[in-house]
Amino acid sequence: MATQPTRKPRGAELTAEQEARVEAIRARHRTPEARAEEARVRETLEREYRETGTLKVAGDGTTMGDLVSFRRFILSLRRERERLGLSLADVAERAGIDKGALSRLENGQQLNPTVNTLARYAHALGKSLAWGMVEAEGH
Repeated sequence: MATQPTRKPRGAELTAEQEARVEAIRARHRTPEARAEEARVRETLEREYRETGTLKVAGDGTTMGDLVSFRRFILSLRRERERLGLSLADVAERAGIDKGALSRLENGQQLNPTVNTLARYAHALGKSLAWGMVEAEGH
């Protein structure tokens, strides 16, 4: 009978075998084809909903345009991290944020991070957040 893998406690080190498995999984999700497909989907959504902004998510008033804009912002954090040659572990240590949480944020699995999380991530990159408003589509 196979045993279930145990969850590692936060901050625990992975074995070399576990690290290799994690990297293999990540590599599959980072193929150029997967990135190109993500870009096509983003462009399609942006093009289709740019003018109307009518698609609502979970009835909370967030438009698809808002989500696309937010995703662009998160991708800019990731690009800056990569430009600086920092790993997720580096940023996690600098920001005091769990590496898994940062990974979920960068990969679009966390769509509602706190302002504090975003500010700490930006600060770990030597940046700060700047706020602004633009006219809503159709107003």
